[in-house]
Amino acid sequence: MTRGELIQLVNDEITGSGALPYSVPERESERIINQALNWFYMNYQYAVETQYYVIERRWFEEPEFKKTRSVLLPDCVVSVFECKEVTGGGRLGTIDKDFGDNRLMAAELFLAPMASDDLVMRTAQYAYWDLTKAFILERVRFDYNSNTHRLKIQGRDPKKNVFLMTYVKIEENKLYDDWYFQRWVTATSKLSLARILGFFTFNLPGGVTINASDLKDEGKEELEELKTKIDEENSPDWFFQFH
Repeated sequence: MTRGELIQLVNDEITGSGALPYSVPERESERIINQALNWFYMNYQYAVETQYYVIERRWFEEPEFKKTRSVLLPDCVVSVFECKEVTGGGRLGTIDKDFGDNRLMAAELFLAPMASDDLVMRTAQYAYWDLTKAFILERVRFDYNSNTHRLKIQGRDPKKNVFLMTYVKIEENKLYDDWYFQRWVTATSKLSLARILGFFTFNLPGGVTINASDLKDEGKEELEELKTKIDEENSPDWFFQFH
């Protein structure tokens, strides 16, 4: 769906497919959509997707990095939740540099000269693979500002390539097809139109009076329901517990 089609969809609902002679002005619709995009990218889990980046070691030796100790990431990056230094490969018997957990586990279970179904042995193996993380990827302390899009490295300078796990924005036209986004823009447009019509009192042809308060209440109620549903969608399915 294009932005123009979204605006037409919203105005068709507000005006009852043209039954009312008033709709949200185009410039106001553009403002509402832009603000809705900003809100959804920061609060709606399906407005972003996981993306991986690798920052080569040479960038940490540039004068620009040494001045601010920061790296400028693409504007599409919303947040960074993993920053690890890649410390190499091949030291545990694998044939390449892919050190994913699945690859390590498969190498041990299927490439080992012998296998065992003993529960104690399996428990010891899993503990060993968990320990190897300290020798495979080393976490780098960082801070990321979503407004400046700068990744600031804190502490020592990385000595090897750095691996990033990030959330990036999906394409706008993909978000226009989302039901929650459509309803959010519609509800906000109702509030905007009610505010415009409520500034002055007038009658439609035939003496029909406009009741802007009903439109305002409808938009406000729907907006609150959407916030509640989105909060429920964003509820985590895991948590950390420590003492």
